Amino acid sequence: MESRAAAPSDFLLQNLDSLPTLPTVVYELTELINDPMSSTSEIEKIMVNDQALTTRILRLVNSAYYAIPGGVTTVSRAIAYLGFDTVNQLVLGSAIMDSLQCENAEAFDLNKFWQHSLGVAMGAESIAKFVRLQKQTDVFTAGLIHDMGKIALAQISPQTLVTSVAYAKEKQTSLEEAERQTGSPIHTEIGAFLAKKWKLPSTIEACVKYHHTFDPARRGGLTAENNKLVDIITLSNLLIHALKFGNSGHDRIEGAPKPLLDRLGIQPDQIKTLVGKIKDSLANADSFLQILNKNG
Repeated sequence: MESRAAAPSDFLLQNLDSLPTLPTVVYELTELINDPMSSTSEIEKIMVNDQALTTRILRLVNSAYYAIPGGVTTVSRAIAYLGFDTVNQLVLGSAIMDSLQCENAEAFDLNKFWQHSLGVAMGAESIAKFVRLQKQTDVFTAGLIHDMGKIALAQISPQTLVTSVAYAKEKQTSLEEAERQTGSPIHTEIGAFLAKKWKLPSTIEACVKYHHTFDPARRGGLTAENNKLVDIITLSNLLIHALKFGNSGHDRIEGAPKPLLDRLGIQPDQIKTLVGKIKDSLANADSFLQILNKNG
């Protein structure tokens, strides 16, 4: 069947008012954390103005995933152990999940969707460490929200998503291919549109938009750094699907293309070791997700 995907910009422009926004605290924190002259006390001062968010971040920091000896009770101590970037990723990821809460997603189980998304985030962190990625600033957040276009679509046009998911399951194809075949807006384009609206870092926007685009030549001229992060999110997404951890709307399992592994410097005989590390990280995913979720 010929692809006839709808133009996402036209679709979204008609629904801008119904799309969520991020709280001001997220932008204030990001600005401070990106300022080399800012201090921990300044960051803590902003966070205490949102006590619910601060409480959740401290619960995440004290989870088994980070395993900080003795735990921490203040934002300043959390930053001391994990660093500005990690705390900022937790704030950003938590705020985005809040903004994308969906009362009823008919197309799929929301808990399994976020389980898959968190799995990709944790898997991406494992891959980044495995390939010794120098700058790991946005790895977790990029993995957590790589599929946020699906939730945005579930909010503004749930039946459109239902149609695509049903097609993907019936034809045993990927959801992106189902979207193209049914003429639906593509979730990666919707997610990228939302990332731009929210002024997210270009690295995250690139991962949201291109995590199904295996060929770097088709990624709109990304920098080498952004291409590598997209490759990491792409590989993590494939492996989490293969592990059947959660579900993001389709059941198709694809192998990792050799060029993708080559670009990341991963040999075929290293995959088993890498998957083992990812499985170890996923052991704490359910409890982490309960905290990360708004109602957790």
